[in-house]
Amino acid sequence: MVFAYLDAASGSLIIQALIAGLVAVPIFFRAQLSKGMHAVRRVLRREPKSSQRSD
Repeated sequence: MVFAYLDAASGSLIIQALIAGLVAVPIFFRAQLSKGMHAVRRVLRREPKSSQRSD
């Protein structure tokens, strides 16, 4: 049998790492989604070259 011992410091470190991961993941994906939406808007905002007239 394997017995694992976690003292207060180890347990606290594990809990902090789990909380940090749970907070960081949504923030990361929200930032990536924002960058993607910005890129799409930038592409859609451009005018096609054929519609530009130089009269």
